[in-house]
Amino acid sequence: MKIQSLMLAVTLSSSMTHAFNLQEAWKAAENNASELEKNRYDLIANQEQIPIARATLLPQVVSSASYQKQRQTQPSLLDRTSQSWRISASQTIFNLNKWYKYKESQIAGLAAQQQFDLSRQQLLLKVSEAYFNVLIAQESLASSQKAKDAFLIQKQQAEAQFKKGVVSIVDVQEAQSGYESALADEIEITAQLVQANVQLEIYTHLDSASVEQLPVEGIQLPNLSIEEWHHQVQENNLELNLQNQAIARAEQELKATQANHYPTVEVSTGYNKNPNSYSSDSVQNYDTQAGYIGINVNLPLFSGGETNALIRQARAKLASEQAELKVLKEKVKLSTAENFAKVETGKARIKALAKLVETNQVKVRSSTLGQQYGLLSNVDRIRAEKELYESKLKLTQAKYQFLQAEINLMQLCNQMIKAQEV
Repeated sequence: MKIQSLMLAVTLSSSMTHAFNLQEAWKAAENNASELEKNRYDLIANQEQIPIARATLLPQVVSSASYQKQRQTQPSLLDRTSQSWRISASQTIFNLNKWYKYKESQIAGLAAQQQFDLSRQQLLLKVSEAYFNVLIAQESLASSQKAKDAFLIQKQQAEAQFKKGVVSIVDVQEAQSGYESALADEIEITAQLVQANVQLEIYTHLDSASVEQLPVEGIQLPNLSIEEWHHQVQENNLELNLQNQAIARAEQELKATQANHYPTVEVSTGYNKNPNSYSSDSVQNYDTQAGYIGINVNLPLFSGGETNALIRQARAKLASEQAELKVLKEKVKLSTAENFAKVETGKARIKALAKLVETNQVKVRSSTLGQQYGLLSNVDRIRAEKELYESKLKLTQAKYQFLQAEINLMQLCNQMIKAQEV
């Protein structure tokens, strides 16, 4: 009863919602996904590293003021008022550590934008996977329901014929097996459809019980060889670009650490004024004011080995980032080859499976006629129904695996955003 209620809810929600296509799902996810909202704030926060690092190279101006009033009663009466205010400014003239930190922050700002673009692409990839999961579940559910109904009729016919002694118990058991298998598939696929709907709704905030079908022709990718795809991916892949930025940051970090061996030079200037007064038997007022300018030079001599240790650490981090780039290149190359193979063989596989479905449909009709004329048994017809059902499921999965492989290739060569804007 619960399963029937669940399937009824899925059916009703499908009929009451307005269908949307994949591009609409992508746009909705970009506007509503909590994951991308978090990444936007991360981008804003990370890009503030540039003005923060730049500020250390710009003049630093400070002003201060104070006021104090004091009364002395012993050994003599004395009132004293003291005031002061000052303004000072300093400017870094030479500090390689700060300069390399600033250069590193610029790379970090660029990397932050690329990281956001990558997270955006990964979100669109997740949305497309959820979208296709909904379509696969919908089509699979329709096929399983038709198969279940067909097996139920076969089961009822086999039971009636068994009572008349026309068929053996094997025919009844075969029909029962087919019906139970289709029923179990229907229950499982219904649960998968509910889960897929929820996942797509989380990303898009749309009622995803009904989505538009996509043409098998797909996205019309450019006709490139596998070598050309590898070149496109190596040039444009965001993960590889981000890792290159990580290497550049590690190089700047190493330079900044090595710069701790060099002197720093800073110029400073200021002005202060101190109006004061004493009140006793005779009032005394006096003011002091002064201005100054100076140059500060700091030369590091010995830090207990800390600077050398930090340099060794920075070199090891740089080597680690360079090794990670090699790992990523291998991973991306393998993923490109896998998805290219799926795209290349996808259309042919879809055509073959579509032909198989047509053949199995003819086979079901033939077995039905053969059973009517006594040429084939009920078992033969049930097997034909099973083969038709299984071929339909394979065709459904093949269609959307092909489309997903095309989208994966687009993501690998950084073309997801362009496709979303088409």
